[in-house]
Amino acid sequence: MSRLRPWAAALLVLALLVTRAPRAHASYEEFETLDIGRQEEDDENLLDHVLVASPEDWLDDWHTAPRAFRSLQGCFTSGQWYLDHELKLKVPMGDTAYMDLGIREVSDDEATYGWTSFDLRFPIANTGLWGLRFRPLFDKSRQDVGVLYDAGTAATPFQLKAEMGFEDLFNKLWALRQTRVGDDSEPYEKHPFEPALRVIWRGRGPHADVGVRWLTSSRKRFDTRDPALRRTERLWGNKGDAQISQTLGAWNGAIRAQMVQASRFEDWEQRTGDHHRFARRWRVELAVARQLAPNVRLTARGFYQERTQLYRPPLGNGALSVIDRMPMIDITFPIHRDWPSRLGLMRNRVTVVDDSRSAVFTWGTRVETRAFFSLGKQFGRVRVQGTECFEC
Repeated sequence: MSRLRPWAAALLVLALLVTRAPRAHASYEEFETLDIGRQEEDDENLLDHVLVASPEDWLDDWHTAPRAFRSLQGCFTSGQWYLDHELKLKVPMGDTAYMDLGIREVSDDEATYGWTSFDLRFPIANTGLWGLRFRPLFDKSRQDVGVLYDAGTAATPFQLKAEMGFEDLFNKLWALRQTRVGDDSEPYEKHPFEPALRVIWRGRGPHADVGVRWLTSSRKRFDTRDPALRRTERLWGNKGDAQISQTLGAWNGAIRAQMVQASRFEDWEQRTGDHHRFARRWRVELAVARQLAPNVRLTARGFYQERTQLYRPPLGNGALSVIDRMPMIDITFPIHRDWPSRLGLMRNRVTVVDDSRSAVFTWGTRVETRAFFSLGKQFGRVRVQGTECFEC
C-alpha cells in the first residue's frame, strides 16, 4: 500500500431499527440538479458510493419498521461530505387509518434534494391500501400532492406500490396566478407529473424488486423584472432500479441494476444557444456470496457503470463519457459477537473520453485500488458502522 488516506471514504451509518440503502425515490429537484459531470471531482467516485451504502446484513428491517431513522455519511473529497438522512414514522389516526411522516435530505455530488411528506393512508375493503400525499414548501407554488395505492405489504410474498404525483401543484395548475403581487413568476406552460410503480416478489423461487419513476416533460417560463434573467426551461427525467436474487443452500447470487437520466433546456431571451444538458448514469452489479460459517460470509462482486453528460451552446457542443469496471471481494466475520466486521479489496478501472470543451473537470483515465475495513456495533436498537479505507 502506497499511502493511507485518513477517513478517505469514512462511512458512518446510524439507524434505529434500520436497514440497507433505501429504494429509489425522486423529485423534480433531483432531476433538475442531476449533474453527472460533477462526480468527476471525486476521482474514486464509484468506490465511495459503494462503500457508503448500508450493510446488506441489515436486510429489510427498514421496510418493516413502523418508526425508523437512518443516516448514511461519507467523505468523498477533502471538501465534500456525503449526507443521506431519512426518517419515517407511522402514526395511528383511528382503527385502520394512519399517517406516514417521511423526511428525506440528500446532499450528493450527483444531485441535491429533500422533502417532508405527510401521507394519509387508509384501507378500503378488498381493494388495498390507498393514500393521499402532501409535501409542503415555503414556496407554495412548488408544493407537491400525490395519490398512493398499495397491494400487499412488506410481510406478504407479493407487493405492489403505485403513485401519481402532481408536481408543483399550485404553480398555475388550477390557479390563474401563483405568485404574490409584484414578485417574479415561474408559471408552467406545460405542467409535469410524476407517476411511479414498484413490484416486489418475495415468494418461492427468485426474489425480485423492480421500481421506476418518471418526471414527465415540462416547460416553465421565468417572467422576471430583470430582462437578462427571462427564460424558458424544459425538463424531463426518469429513474429506476431492479434486483433479482436466489439462494441455493450456502450460496446466494444477485443481479442489481439502477439508472437515472434527465434532460434540461434553457432558452434565454438575451443569450444564445439552448443551454441543453443531458445526463445519464446506469450501473449493473453481479454478486455471488458463500456462507462459510454461521457468521462468516465471502462475497465477490463485479460492477459495470457508464456515465454520460452532453453539453450544448453557449458552452459549445461537447460530451463527457466515463466507464467504470470494478471487481470487489470482501469477507464479513465477527471480531466479537457484538462487533461484526468486514474486510475487502476493490479495484476500479476508469476510462474517460472528455470532449466537453472544459465544461467539466475530470481526472482522466485512471485505475483506483482500495482496501477497506469496516467495524460495526449495536447499542440496543441503534446500529453503527464505520469504514476506513487504504489506497493501494
